[in-house]
Amino acid sequence: MFKKIAKQWMVVCLLVAVLVMGADLKESGLSLIRSTTTVNLAAVAGTEAVLYSVPKGKTFMPTEVRLRAFSADEHGTPPIVTFGINDTTAEDFLGDQTLSNITANYANEVLTLKPLQVATPVTTDIIAADADFVMEITQANGAALTCTVDVYGILF
Repeated sequence: MFKKIAKQWMVVCLLVAVLVMGADLKESGLSLIRSTTTVNLAAVAGTEAVLYSVPKGKTFMPTEVRLRAFSADEHGTPPIVTFGINDTTAEDFLGDQTLSNITANYANEVLTLKPLQVATPVTTDIIAADADFVMEITQANGAALTCTVDVYGILF
């Protein structure tokens, strides 16, 4: 009983310390950095959608991107997207990702996209202040299609 009360008290003290110090929880570890709704997957090839603008004095390390809440099915020509820093090829985080076989079922499911380590370590760029983390359309979907894009990472 005493251990349970002690653990609860420690959690309360930690939360109070965070609130008093004004620390942003996004800067203490891996978290949802930003959610962008109605991202157009049928946009013209080369179109970049800004998913997160790194604030002045901060650095951003993306860890994964999740796509959800798709508005429709993928029709014949699936969207192909890349993720990275704006004003580059936007492949600094992930190169071509083909989003095929999206159906109405995806309205209640999530696609998780992230670099996967196989035999050698994976490297991704850390994004400096005042830069934008973007999704670039490499190939537009064959019909109207939007989704919500959630960006996860560490802000420091």
